[in-house]
Amino acid sequence: MPLIATMVLLTQAPAASDEPITVLIAPPDTAGVPSHVVEFAQEHVAEQARSKGLAVKRMKDIMRKMPAAKRRALLRCKRTDLKCLISLGEAAKTEVVLVAELLQRLDGYRVGTKVYRATDGALVAEHLIPGVREDGMLDALTQSLDVVVPRMRKELRPSAPPPPDEVQPPPNPQTDPQNPQDVKPPPSDVKPPPSDVKPTPPPDVTPVAPPEVARQGSSARRWAWAPAAGGAVFAGVGTYFYLQARDRHDKLTNADGPLDGAKLAKEGKQAQTLSRVGFGLGAAGLITGAVLFLLPGEEAPVRPTVSVGPGGGMVGVAGTLP
Repeated sequence: MPLIATMVLLTQAPAASDEPITVLIAPPDTAGVPSHVVEFAQEHVAEQARSKGLAVKRMKDIMRKMPAAKRRALLRCKRTDLKCLISLGEAAKTEVVLVAELLQRLDGYRVGTKVYRATDGALVAEHLIPGVREDGMLDALTQSLDVVVPRMRKELRPSAPPPPDEVQPPPNPQTDPQNPQDVKPPPSDVKPPPSDVKPTPPPDVTPVAPPEVARQGSSARRWAWAPAAGGAVFAGVGTYFYLQARDRHDKLTNADGPLDGAKLAKEGKQAQTLSRVGFGLGAAGLITGAVLFLLPGEEAPVRPTVSVGPGGGMVGVAGTLP
């Protein structure tokens, strides 16, 4: 009687090979990868593994139920270490632990996935792709899972039939390159055009040269006239006060009658000081305009002119305003 009951229970129990493989998506092994890329990669691996029929568990779901001390220990352990893999598997209660690898190298990134057995930390399958650019990491992870998952299923579920997406279709005799004698051209329903139809000659297209873009000159050189004109004005002011100071000096030295010497001397000093200030500002403006004019670009549209003589001075500008 007990033997019959045992046989009945074994018959009713589901086969272990029919159950999906439980996988823990561990934090990836990274080096030189931005944090936002790591987060996207981990979510992508979880979604791809779930789409391939695996029972996926993520670390953030496992960590919520752990004490703080154990959580810190698991987060600090090295994911490829034997003790860490066994601890992760025991905490998640899964068959395998899947670790994504994102390592920066001289030729790009090495991207791939590794699957370890949770009971003893043994490597079940791995597939690494070198020389991957940052924008191709997710595609490389998908390619790696396409190789790793069938190997893992063959190792852990050898008697289970492969899922429909992994079954290779039978060869088509019309397209099988190994049987060239059986290759037949596909039937064509396209009829040749009648002989009296003449092909239309192609239109005569004359290439049009692109319009030349006018070279833009330097904006600083275009406005070189502004400080130069200001300098010319200040130079004219300095010239005026210079003439005033010289006039006061001539009155004091060539006086024919009584004069107020102190007043003339004071006015002469003031005119001399203003003359020096005007000449200094004028020189600064002219130098600034010259520097801006020497910058590469179009020719300056306005040119200042200054002339000083023994009997007076002249200040002006010549050109066209922009």
